[in-house]
Amino acid sequence: MALAVGAAAAWASAEAPGSLSAQSAPSLFDTHEVLPLTLAADFGQLVRDRRASPDRPATLTLTGPTGGERRIPAELRTRGEFRLDPSNCAFPPLRLDVDADEARGSVFEGQQELKIVSSCRPGRASYDRLVALEYLAYRAYGVITDRSFRVRPIRMTLVDTGGARAEETRYAFLIEDDEALAARLGATVFDLEEGRNLPASAFDPTSTVMTAIFEYMIGNPDWSEVAGHNVEILDRGGTALAVPYDFDFSGLVDAPYATAPPEYGLDSVRERLYRGWCGSEMTTALVLGRFRETREQVLALFARSEELDEGARRRATRYLEAFYDAIDTDERARRRFLRDCREVGA
Repeated sequence: MALAVGAAAAWASAEAPGSLSAQSAPSLFDTHEVLPLTLAADFGQLVRDRRASPDRPATLTLTGPTGGERRIPAELRTRGEFRLDPSNCAFPPLRLDVDADEARGSVFEGQQELKIVSSCRPGRASYDRLVALEYLAYRAYGVITDRSFRVRPIRMTLVDTGGARAEETRYAFLIEDDEALAARLGATVFDLEEGRNLPASAFDPTSTVMTAIFEYMIGNPDWSEVAGHNVEILDRGGTALAVPYDFDFSGLVDAPYATAPPEYGLDSVRERLYRGWCGSEMTTALVLGRFRETREQVLALFARSEELDEGARRRATRYLEAFYDAIDTDERARRRFLRDCREVGA
């Protein structure tokens, strides 16, 4: 019975009104309405920064419902790894840090460092679609479990104060700060030393199974909770929680720059591979039950997306439906997630 209660607590939807997250979350993430904003900075310099990534001054401008403007001093810097390479992406991913005092009374009040995800090749519709698909992947995980990063879509106008780039407006989204995520879940961010791994046994079993099945659902092999690779590790009372992020290498997003890791023997990024540790049959069954319960909510996110064209909506929903078909019966799921799992300690 204790296991069932613990598992249920692990999947209180981050999107459900009245949930823990909805009560304690900052106002920026209380809605999924597209937020228009303007960022003014020397973007020519930021593009040149790449791996140097110093903080650069910026101004965030919000337009109120009556037309008034609110300007908030901020800082921007580049982040990431793969997308920092100019041969992979023309525009680097950014991190936004707003002035806490100046942000009071705005939707950015209480925010710290926020990741911005936008097209890394501006002007290409196919790359705009990747941003929308990755945003929806975060939303999908938020439907399944509260142990997920919250996201907010934005319509971002970039004004280059250096004059090197023309003004442009693009669809993007913001990702909740890891410290805010930890506070919301009653945990702290665990700082894993570079090159070190945590043992799989240090993690909450429900957390690891849920993370692994979700990564399988979206066709993403590019993660490791024990190494903290594309997974935020949280410490809650001496037990580690795994919160996945960065889904652009998944089969669901299917970015043109994504490649299947050669060590896994996959023919394409659309091919699924289960990389989870072996959990108990009861834990696995409870987690799979949650995926089944939220099937229609998850599919509706993609089927009703205004940022995807009809072809992209159909392709995404077909890809996800193949996953749901694979877990349709207990016997199918047992073979896939209890037979093909990795033994802890192996």
